[in-house]
Amino acid sequence: MLVRIAAVRLGVPTMVDATLADIRLSAEWLGTPPQPGDLVDVEMDIDDMLGWGKTIAMAGNESTLRDGPRLHGVVEHHEQQVLTIRIGVGLLQVELHDGSTAIPPGTAVFVVVENPKLYPTGA
Repeated sequence: MLVRIAAVRLGVPTMVDATLADIRLSAEWLGTPPQPGDLVDVEMDIDDMLGWGKTIAMAGNESTLRDGPRLHGVVEHHEQQVLTIRIGVGLLQVELHDGSTAIPPGTAVFVVVENPKLYPTGA
C-alpha cells in the first residue's frame, strides 16, 4: 500500500506521520528512514488482534469503535481468525479475536489502527 510521508522523527524507534487512504496516522518505521513528502510502498503490521465493536466494525456500526485513526476498507477474504481488507489499492491482513462471524467479500469495514508498523517494500 502507498503512504505519503508527512514527518519523520528519528530515534529508537523511528516514527513517521503518514497519510494512507486520506487518513493521517503515526507509525513506527522499520527500514531506511524516508524523507517528508516521499510516496512509499509499504506493508503495514498491526500487532494487536482486533475485536468486533472495539477496533473493527462493519460500516454503519463504526460509532462503537474506540478512538484512534480509522481506516476504511472492503473485505477481500475472511478465513477463521484472519481477515484481508482492501484499503485503496493495498491489502491489510489482520487477526480477529472472534473469527466466528462470517464476513462476506465486499463488506465495508472500519479498522482502528493503533501502534502500526510500516515496512518499506523497496518497490
